[in-house]
Amino acid sequence: MNIEYHPKNLNGYDIIESLPTPLIVIDDSFNIVYINGATEDFLMVSKKSIQQSSLYSFFPNAHAVSELIKKVQSKKRGIVEYEVEIFTYNQAIKEITLYIAPFIKNKKFITLTIHDYSIVKTIEEKASFHKVSRSVANMAALLAHEIKNPLSGIKGAAQLLEKSLYIEDQELTTLICDEVERIKNLVDRTAIFYNQKLQISDVNIYSVLAHVKKIAENGFASFVQIKTIYDPSLPLIKADKDLLIQVFINLIKNAAQAIGNNRTDGEITLIIGYEPNLIMNIVKTKKRVTSPLMIVIRDNGPGIPESIKHRLFEPFVSGRPNGTGLGLALCGKIINDHGGIIDIHSQKGKTDIKIYLPLTSC
Repeated sequence: MNIEYHPKNLNGYDIIESLPTPLIVIDDSFNIVYINGATEDFLMVSKKSIQQSSLYSFFPNAHAVSELIKKVQSKKRGIVEYEVEIFTYNQAIKEITLYIAPFIKNKKFITLTIHDYSIVKTIEEKASFHKVSRSVANMAALLAHEIKNPLSGIKGAAQLLEKSLYIEDQELTTLICDEVERIKNLVDRTAIFYNQKLQISDVNIYSVLAHVKKIAENGFASFVQIKTIYDPSLPLIKADKDLLIQVFINLIKNAAQAIGNNRTDGEITLIIGYEPNLIMNIVKTKKRVTSPLMIVIRDNGPGIPESIKHRLFEPFVSGRPNGTGLGLALCGKIINDHGGIIDIHSQKGKTDIKIYLPLTSC
């Protein structure tokens, strides 16, 4: 038997609840009166807990969103705003495209639909970083070959020359030897970009971060408070434990240095959970992974300068005067080798470094 479906037989509520796009309805006081199921997943809240909450509690730039809504109300037509920042329940910041439109029959209500721009941006940046990572590996191999060979000759010549010089002139040959050694060490550090193979095993991500947290609290981050927010249900992951420890030590150290030891309210938060709205394509295995593991390193430092924010994981780009710019580039390569994504959201007083790892073998 063929069953005909007529629009009158369709339930509007069921249609809205079936939408994959987050939808929010607010009243003329900017309070939330309804969200659909997709919004619950996106903001990580329940309908019951969010109703009658102020819409603006979810937007860092509440004033700008308020002006957009007022414009919709006055012009009685929809508006689209790109790259709007929104808070989720755990205070993670995401970039979205926001569609705001009035109700046709009831002027009291406004609808907002959310399109997650941050995921698209993150995937695009991952593809870009993958190319950069390969270029860095090739560059590092070339540098090692072209620079290290003549360094030994320069140092040897300086040491021979030193024997025929007066003591007061030997300071210059010592300077040459010291600089040669410094360059050699720098080249040796870049070798890790192309001489690295993953030692894969079952890894408990909780124990990895607990280990790094202990190191940080008793050493380079002893002047800040380190908090944890963990999802207790996560399984083991396939990863190189030592390299992950190296990544997290580097990122937490950067966060502590950004905060500075002259503050009494310095705080770093380590968050572990799932990212339900992200699907990752693992290049090596050609598998698609849903709901990957998410690790967030959050600090309340001054934020990352705009001039380098989008270049942080490039080699030799650093926000510190004495930084080499290799630490974050190496972190990016390690996560990329694991089939993961590393992403950053930063504003004054809050920086999130997010790492997404597949819950399958890399």
